Amino acid sequence: MIQRETLLKISIFQSLSESDLDLLSELWTVRSLKKSEVLFRKGDAASSMFVIDEGEIEILVPDHSGHKEIRVSLLKEGDFFGELSLIVGSPRTATAAVARDCRLLEMDRGEFVKFLSERPAVAILMISEIGRRLRATNELVTSLASKNVNVEMDERLSFGDRLADKTEKFVGSWTFMIWFMAFLGLWVVFNAVQWLFSPFDAYPYVFLNLVLAVVSSLQAPLIMMSQNRAQTKDRLRAELDYQVNLKSELMLQQLHEKIDEIRSVELQIMQKTLQEHLEKIRNVTGPADSSIPSGKSQT
Repeated sequence: MIQRETLLKISIFQSLSESDLDLLSELWTVRSLKKSEVLFRKGDAASSMFVIDEGEIEILVPDHSGHKEIRVSLLKEGDFFGELSLIVGSPRTATAAVARDCRLLEMDRGEFVKFLSERPAVAILMISEIGRRLRATNELVTSLASKNVNVEMDERLSFGDRLADKTEKFVGSWTFMIWFMAFLGLWVVFNAVQWLFSPFDAYPYVFLNLVLAVVSSLQAPLIMMSQNRAQTKDRLRAELDYQVNLKSELMLQQLHEKIDEIRSVELQIMQKTLQEHLEKIRNVTGPADSSIPSGKSQT
């Protein structure tokens, strides 16, 4: 049995009445598992959902090679999983392994279907909630796929960060090179030609060396700040690519499973139709075959 407060934490049960929650809470059984045990594997038949009363469960999916499993989430006390199995009953799309000794609350699909068959209004409410969850998931995948790392990083930049980026961009351009060479040429000319005034920085241009040293000492940290931020942007882009690729892979796997299920159903329907046609053919040809010997006897 499960507490009503725990059921209210599960989104597909939040719209149920108190009487329905009381009846639903009696359908749960307790199941204990030790660390490193596997609750179910990807592809296993799905016949129940679970709520974690104690411990931790990690959800794993195989990588592209199929030889290694990647953890996509870690579920803790109060979390639930496998709720869609109560409605769909399709094979598991991931592996659930015990990360820490667990005490689970399990509800069988058969009991749940019986519960819904007696309460059609409850079934409609739960289907509506599942539809909202699927829509939210699609929006999440769309937002991940459409995220622009450059825009997100630009929104977080402070004034100093923007100044560092502009400095790096200006220093690495031909505009800076032209202005810098022109500045050095004018400095040398004004201090080499004694015209209206005496040179303020005569050869070997000690003050010019000091100015160049100060400019270099200021440029170096600004450029390094910009490069560090570029590395952070690359890491963010790589993490975002990983999330999008992982979600796309999971969606493709689910799509393949659904296509396989549709093909299986179509084959069953075709086989059933073919058997019906064969039965009709036997029923039609059976009496004709039996009339042939009687015709020969008459002749």
